[in-house]
Amino acid sequence: MPGSSLEALAAFFHTAEVARRATRPLAPSAEVGLVVDGVPACFRLEEGLPAVRAGAAPDPDFTLTLPAGAVERLTASPGDEIGAMGVSFLHLVLERDPALHVGVRIHASTARLVSHGYLGVLALGGFQVAIWLLRKGFANPRAAIERLRGK
Repeated sequence: MPGSSLEALAAFFHTAEVARRATRPLAPSAEVGLVVDGVPACFRLEEGLPAVRAGAAPDPDFTLTLPAGAVERLTASPGDEIGAMGVSFLHLVLERDPALHVGVRIHASTARLVSHGYLGVLALGGFQVAIWLLRKGFANPRAAIERLRGK
């Protein structure tokens, strides 16, 4: 797998228990396109386990663009709380520094996102993620999705 950021992200999803627990609600058909420090990659479940592989996703639900700094923050000492990991990720989505900002481009319909289990992932973040979303002005997950779409 080319690139240390891509390798670090793949290792994180393979070994971090918090990452494995956070992805359990995802449907087997869920697929996320990644651009990790400029390298195209794909996240999906393989035999029920999260996996990051080099190469573009054929039909992603959304695409995340992760610079090396963002990968380093996400994978460094994740702890065991899904909510804390979720809030860390959301901070990076709103980050203004290009070396840390995680770009999000949604391709799928809201119905497809729901059917692929992404709201279940948000729900696992519990109180920490819910409070963070409310403080940032998102009344509900749909409002967050629409804002990410640019509406």
